[in-house]
Amino acid sequence: MAYIGRTPTPAALTASDITDGIVSNAKLAQDIISADTALAVAPDDTDELLVSNSGVLNRIDYSLIKGGTNTPAFEAKLASSQTMSDNTNTKIELASETFDVGGCYDNSTNYRFLPTTAGKYFIYGKARLQADQDTDLSQAHLHIYQNGGNKIESYFLMWVNYVRSVTIHHATVIDMDGSTDYVELYANVDQITGTAPVVIGGAAGPTLFGAFKLIE
Repeated sequence: MAYIGRTPTPAALTASDITDGIVSNAKLAQDIISADTALAVAPDDTDELLVSNSGVLNRIDYSLIKGGTNTPAFEAKLASSQTMSDNTNTKIELASETFDVGGCYDNSTNYRFLPTTAGKYFIYGKARLQADQDTDLSQAHLHIYQNGGNKIESYFLMWVNYVRSVTIHHATVIDMDGSTDYVELYANVDQITGTAPVVIGGAAGPTLFGAFKLIE
């Protein structure tokens, strides 16, 4: 700007020199965080948010504060009843998947869950165990096996008042390494006479097995 006479001494701009609301979003550069545009979907991991860090304004990637996921996860049912040998730990062959997020459950060969992500997993199972026809149970066991060995066991023991059928539930939390650790569901039925107890299956899920990763 040209002046007649002497050029004025420069003065610093103060807040009182600008009327409230005079600077609109249209006047701001594109790299200014203005909240002018709404984000209609979940942020990407590299999207940034502003936080006050002990009074200092910092930006932080969304990946550092977003919650975890409960996957891998699965649940499988025993579609039809499975015959067992009496008083023998028997793997339950749960072939009917309700869901399998991550594809970590083998429902056709080994009937085991081998997660690909390390962490703590909530693992649960239940089974309806029944004696062979015209006999009763003296005891029934349900096991969660880890890496081929018994990890947790629940059981019914009948000393005098025998029963024909029981349903056993149990659950636990197991730390899995994500590469080699796996879990399976086993049962054992000891009946008074006969040699062919069964694990009851069906669409309603009298026998099932499932797991999901806990958010840490």
